[in-house]
Amino acid sequence: MNGSHAAVAVLDTSAVRFCLDEDAIARIVIDQTATVLWRSRAAAVLLAGHSPLVDRGGKIGGVDRRTHHFLMERMAEALAGHEVCQFIGSEDQDRRFLLRMRAVHDGDQLALVIVLKDFDAPANLPRLGALFGLSIMEARILAEIIAGHSADRIAELKGVSVLTVRTHIKHIHGKMGVRSKEEILATVIKIFA
Repeated sequence: MNGSHAAVAVLDTSAVRFCLDEDAIARIVIDQTATVLWRSRAAAVLLAGHSPLVDRGGKIGGVDRRTHHFLMERMAEALAGHEVCQFIGSEDQDRRFLLRMRAVHDGDQLALVIVLKDFDAPANLPRLGALFGLSIMEARILAEIIAGHSADRIAELKGVSVLTVRTHIKHIHGKMGVRSKEEILATVIKIFA
């Protein structure tokens, strides 16, 4: 299926550019039944490795029941016309991936384009720190916020007081131009999506 051109007949021009611009990005084109129509080389490598998605005989699924259910829900949202952009992981993996999915139409044909990025790749967090001008400690605290930890838990992990963590969080908010943990996550998703 690598390099297969079956999807090109289904997709409009903008979708083809969306899929084929960079082969280094894990892009997968599937139909409404999750059958793989096309995938980039990076996607083939990712699906064969430690990804929350797997190729099961030409169909995309989750590595475990919870992840598969999450994937099917996101597919339904994309098929309903919504662009999906969320973190996805699996129960036995500590890594998180950013899943972006959208439907593309060509007449009466419909396909879903999936972009999967390894969010926890070591290169991403320093890029965030540099992008917003964060100090080393602020970047580390940002990583813990993204991981879903509270200020109390971050203080425990970093061996500092909760007041110190809250001060760093205020600085992070100011440098990122946000006011809450939810806005931090939304900003991060926009950057990596």
